[in-house]
Formats: sequence, structure tokens, C-alpha cells
Amino acid sequence: MIGCYVTGILPRPSELIEKTRAYERKRISEEELEKSFSEAAETVIKTQVSKGLTYITDGMLRWQDLLRPFAEGLKGVKVGSLARWFNNNTFYRKPIIVDAVERERDIIKDITYLGKLPRDHPWKAVLPAPYTFMSLSENRYYKDETELLFKLAEIINEEIKSLAEAGFKYVQLSDPALVYKPLKPKMEKDRLNLVCDALKVAVKGVPVKVCLQTFFGDFSEILPNALDFPVDDLGIDFYETNIEKLKAYSFEKGVSLGLVDSRSSLVENEEEIVKTAKEVIEAVYP
Repeated sequence: MIGCYVTGILPRPSELIEKTRAYERKRISEEELEKSFSEAAETVIKTQVSKGLTYITDGMLRWQDLLRPFAEGLKGVKVGSLARWFNNNTFYRKPIIVDAVERERDIIKDITYLGKLPRDHPWKAVLPAPYTFMSLSENRYYKDETELLFKLAEIINEEIKSLAEAGFKYVQLSDPALVYKPLKPKMEKDRLNLVCDALKVAVKGVPVKVCLQTFFGDFSEILPNALDFPVDDLGIDFYETNIEKLKAYSFEKGVSLGLVDSRSSLVENEEEIVKTAKEVIEAVYP
């Protein structure tokens, strides 16, 4: 089956941006701001349904960045200073680990418009993968990054189970740090094994399909190890990964094709996207 879905935070419409600025300047109430968010989410959801997307999100319009809900919602974590989001002209707030990390409430459910999501379409959620979460955080508490990695994997596991109970059918773990390696050597096998072990913790006992979505880097650099990751689907950025490099490997998992460049203002040609998708399918499923 070939499906389609969005893989991250959608841009806020101009009207919503104006409302958030007005709220920050104390010109409108919190209730008015929330109404604007709700209406924007409803529009995003209806658009996805009308276009026939396989899994539906609420657009993640309330997210400031991939890690912010956790930086603000987890005990033992503080919101740090702005840092560049990989090689993009966007930024995120670095999570600062200052004490034992604990999850005291449902984080993603609390900022998702569950009531707006359609009952007759499967829902999708997006979470940071443990490795990217660890890599983009500043550790001031745990003895080393490995201890932090596995603690974050436990947190992600709890979140996935919470989302499954709410009705979500598909969860994406976003892991750009796993493949973003400018001027760095190929990741060592021992480190990839550590990533795999952390993923096992993150997905243990979860009753939903899980995709590990990589982007901003060459997926072939983590092969063949990635084929053993305990997920249903592997997400590959084909703006960074040469299709030819995948032909030497046998893919038994599903593959999520990153074929649209969200960093470019140019809109891709539909026929070119279809052509590339067919080339990828022939390469990984000969």
C-alpha cells in the first residue's frame, strides 16, 4: 500500500500569527487566542482529509519546535536558550536536563486537538526520537549521555502508550540527528547498536505502528544497522540520500519516502514526485 501524510509541524497561517502576536502584546484574551488555534487546526485537518491523506494530524500548530512540549512539560527539564535547528534558518529552545527526568502528565495529548480529529480516519502523532532528543539537549544531571538516552526512551514509551489509548494508530519518531553528519565520520556500529537498544525501550509493548523518520542527512550512512531497528517503517530523506546506495540492501520494513523539500519555496512537480517514488520502490523492493 502507498499512502501519504505530513511529517512535521505545519506553518501557522498568517491570521494565527497575527493573533499570537496580539496575545503577546496583551491585546486579546487567552480565550480568543485559543479559538484562533482551534479554527486553524480544524482547517488543517479538513484539508488533509479532503486531499486523501492516509493518516491525519492536527498540524501541530501549538508546537513551537519538536522538543518544546517536553522541555516545558517534563519534570527535571528547563527551557534553555535558542539554538539553530540543524542547517536551517529556524531555531529551537534547547532542553536543559537539571534533575531526574519524570513524566507527570500526558504531554502531547494536552496540546493536540483530539476533538477535531476525524473519527473515520486514522490519526498520526509525531514525537522526537530518543537519540535526537538526547543529542539536542544539554545534560547537567545524568552521568553520561547513555543514561540520559535510555531515560528519554522510557519517557517516549509512556507517551506512545498514552497516545495509543487516545486513539492514535501511527506514531512517527523524528530522528534527524541520526543522519545529520556534516564533516563528521560515519557513525560507529557500537553507537548505532545503542540507538537500536534505546528504540527497543521506546517501542516496547506499544500497540501502534511506529516509523523512525530521518531527514537532513544520508540514510545510507546508517545501513545496514538501521534495517534491524525495532520499528515498522523507516523514513528516508531522498533529497539527501542517493537511491542507488539503497539497492545493495534488502528492505523488509515499510519505507517512508521524503520526496518534498519543505525548505524550498519551489513547489515540486507532481509527475516528478511520482517518478521518483516509483524509482525508490523498484530499488528497495526489487
